[in-house]
Amino acid sequence: MTSRFKHIFEDQIILCDGGMGTSLHGRGISLDRCYDELNLSAPAPIQAIHEEYLLAGAQIIETNTFGANSIRLFRHGLQHRVVEINRAGAEIARKAALTKDKQPARVWVAGAIGPLGVLLAPKGTVTTQEAFAAFSEQIRGLAAGGVDMLIIETVTAIDEAEQALAAAHHIAPDLPVMVLVTVGQGGNCLDGATPEMAAKRCAEWGAEAIGCNCSDGPAMVLQALERMAVVTDLPLAAMPNAGLPRVVNGRPVFDCSPQQMASFARSFVDLGVQFLGGCCGATPEHIREIGLALRVTDTQTLNAGSDRVTTDRIGDVLPSASNNTLAGTGTGEGTRFGDI
Repeated sequence: MTSRFKHIFEDQIILCDGGMGTSLHGRGISLDRCYDELNLSAPAPIQAIHEEYLLAGAQIIETNTFGANSIRLFRHGLQHRVVEINRAGAEIARKAALTKDKQPARVWVAGAIGPLGVLLAPKGTVTTQEAFAAFSEQIRGLAAGGVDMLIIETVTAIDEAEQALAAAHHIAPDLPVMVLVTVGQGGNCLDGATPEMAAKRCAEWGAEAIGCNCSDGPAMVLQALERMAVVTDLPLAAMPNAGLPRVVNGRPVFDCSPQQMASFARSFVDLGVQFLGGCCGATPEHIREIGLALRVTDTQTLNAGSDRVTTDRIGDVLPSASNNTLAGTGTGEGTRFGDI
């Protein structure tokens, strides 16, 4: 299967957004709330956060639907509102993307699909058929809301990715799908799958871009992608956490500053990563700094005479410093913060 991401984006470097939950929590919304339900009861802050990422330079913004599947929503008594919540999340992001004074060019809306939060049989009680049904229902809502693509993210067990990909191809075959796995301290997914295995299997199951998100920060994501790059020619994506969280005065604080996170930009680009953003703890300021680092990387690469990155490929997707329309530009359940 030819990757539609390659057809859509060619070889451009694309800046993505960061953690939605980080910004919501920063606005004083308790972690006890169902952040996905806010698409219905409080859409204004969701749209405002999308617009902040656009102002920081993001070209892809993810819907606020990380946990909007029936199994997770059941914990909040909202399992009957899956399609409604996902459709609303997509419509909010689409509205932000169409705000003309917030964007330098086209913005793509990606439907965010997080893990179910349970183990599949035989390790758990949820069957593959039930997983397929849960993902299908979520994707139906995202497609109805008008997303441009799907991102299956924070994959800790690749059997879930298989069912999510099958559901995507069944419900929304016109939408390209990216899969982002999460790795632990050992460098593998929590089910023991290696980055190499995850990349190969997801490609076989129809993923059109592959990468790593969340994890313990950019260094660990870079290591996972180095292993993936050896076994796949699919477009690569990196969306790491802003380091590890610690609780200070009852609030999660991440230890990777925007500048520290941006310092990895050149390494990611040199590896061939095409989609670069953030996950838990990553704010619009992190994304802005990554965008600035990509421009510096572009200049340095050109001065070195390399043809890996060209002005056209970054300039087409990142606004210039003189563009007055911009100020500049998720997600691991393992941290408990969801997409934060």
